[in-house]
Amino acid sequence: MITCHIEPISYNELLTYMRQQAEGAFPSLKDEERLQAFAAKLHQNAEFCLCRDNGELVGMIAFYANGQGADFAYIPHVFVSLDYRKTGLFSRMLKVIEEYVQERGFSEIKLEVADDNMCAQLAYQKQGFLREGAASTQSSYMKKIIK
Repeated sequence: MITCHIEPISYNELLTYMRQQAEGAFPSLKDEERLQAFAAKLHQNAEFCLCRDNGELVGMIAFYANGQGADFAYIPHVFVSLDYRKTGLFSRMLKVIEEYVQERGFSEIKLEVADDNMCAQLAYQKQGFLREGAASTQSSYMKKIIK
């Protein structure tokens, strides 16, 4: 049975899962030092929506909803295990996050996506995200207004 909840994650479990999902990640997480630094930053500052299938971590969205003057929540990273892609898992996690951040007064969710990752862009568009503009020469920001 798959469950999706906002919950803390240990640094070791986070790092292990991120290693498993590093292939194709944006920005690239193939370099171990960069991977560890990013995992540490997320572990220290982000909140997590985790999906587990009989206890095994199969999906995760890290997000920031800490206010700091922003009226939007920000998703720095999405991971879905290969066997669980195109199953609606991202949609389930996003719904949990939307309810959570809306209760905290946020009206938008933003994220950054690689311009050459059409699969991710289409998945985000299916969930109501719209392109907001360039983030870099290789990526764009997308946002979703939540009500």
